[in-house]
Amino acid sequence: MKACTGFILRNIAGEFILMPTGDNIGAFRGTVLMNELSAFIWEQLQTPVSRDDLLSRILDRYDTDEKTAAADLDALLAELKQMEVIEE
Repeated sequence: MKACTGFILRNIAGEFILMPTGDNIGAFRGTVLMNELSAFIWEQLQTPVSRDDLLSRILDRYDTDEKTAAADLDALLAELKQMEVIEE
């Protein structure tokens, strides 16, 4: 999976915000507030990556167990797919 073009992640005053750019500004109509983990995942999605590789990268970087990380990752990926900001 990979992030769709037309979106950019910004750190504004310590808050991670995913914002549409170009033609997506009118179509998306808003921004997405992300936590540190979501922002990390978004950065990983800038190049094609599998779900399993994403999970491995999360486990390498964060002090969490695999079950919790997998559940959080799957929930975020489902939400990003529903918002149509990532593609398979």
